[in-house]
Amino acid sequence: MTTDHTEPGPADARDWYAWLLDPVPIADFERDHYEQRLLHVRREAPSYYASLLTVADLDLVLGTHSAGRGDIRVVRGEESVDAAEYTNAAGRVQPLEVARLFDDGATVVFNQLHQRVPALAQLTVALGRRFSSRVQTNVYLTPPEAQGFAPHWDTHDVFVLQVRGTKRWSIYDTRVRLPLRGQRFEPGTPPGDVRDEFELRPGSAVYLPRGLMHSARSTDEASLHVTLGLTAFTWADLLIESVAAAALEEESLRRNLPHGFAREGFPAAERRRLFAKKLSVVQSRFEPEAVWRRLADEVLATGAPLFTDLLGERLRDDELTLRSRVRRRAGLLAEAAVEGEACVLRFCGRELRLPAGAWPALRFAATTADEFAVTDLPDCLDGAGKLTLATRLVREGMLQRSRS
Repeated sequence: MTTDHTEPGPADARDWYAWLLDPVPIADFERDHYEQRLLHVRREAPSYYASLLTVADLDLVLGTHSAGRGDIRVVRGEESVDAAEYTNAAGRVQPLEVARLFDDGATVVFNQLHQRVPALAQLTVALGRRFSSRVQTNVYLTPPEAQGFAPHWDTHDVFVLQVRGTKRWSIYDTRVRLPLRGQRFEPGTPPGDVRDEFELRPGSAVYLPRGLMHSARSTDEASLHVTLGLTAFTWADLLIESVAAAALEEESLRRNLPHGFAREGFPAAERRRLFAKKLSVVQSRFEPEAVWRRLADEVLATGAPLFTDLLGERLRDDELTLRSRVRRRAGLLAEAAVEGEACVLRFCGRELRLPAGAWPALRFAATTADEFAVTDLPDCLDGAGKLTLATRLVREGMLQRSRS
């Protein structure tokens, strides 16, 4: 699908998920492509992703952030370049050596760049909320006529956003549909027949479900693209965690297997009976809500925006008042709930507990997308209580004060 676009609006006001897929409707993507097949979003808008990342951002990280070998790596075709070629004895990346290797045809990979670039952080948190998934970014800067990686598949779904330059993509036969993390691609595996080829141009994107074998090569100019990786929780994850948690509570699941189960002649029917019995124990005596909660907490803990104003907020001259205007921090993934005699707000691996009577105000603050005045908080709290709650949520990073 191809469309013309005007420049995107301000990042703070953006529906990141819709922006990522536009003009493809979200419902169409989730029905026809997610976990199923490739989607190539073609746009005649080369600067569409320019607000997300620039080469200047890469230079800032490379030259000033004292990056280590885990932050930046250099690859060429089939293998990674030995880190000793571009790091010092302390493991710090040497910018001049990285630039030299780029000149020699190697691809520079910036790992987890959403931890350093605010726009990428907002995008990953928005996707994490939508998919209830852990999301990360890796950024690839490839010189002209070069290939960063040989044909391979990933064990997580990816969105590839082409920021500048063009890459020629090749798609091969799928060997393993929806592989688990342990079913990684083995280097040297023959890629099979080419099933599709296309060029990914600046401003365009492609979605690849995990397990789809692919490779890409830059054309006659350098290529910069962002890869968004969705490391989702599978049903296998939930079941494995549930059995492990049930075993902590149920002694019969901690007992050894029958001492003769590996002996020739042990009845297969007995194995099946015992297996079904233990599964029945898990299903009938274990409440899996605790496992759902733990996985959800992991999503909340990892889905954090970059906090770039916490100290500045504490040094502001103007005090927070009932007339002050605040809003929920953009990109913050949070959950509010009532638990017994308390209401709880969870975000970024933190937990804030308040008396249950404050629930309407806490829910309002956690779920209202638009800016509001402190006095607009529900009247379950008096004026002093509203001001106390708003002050606490601002200091905790949940709310932000208006810039005006």
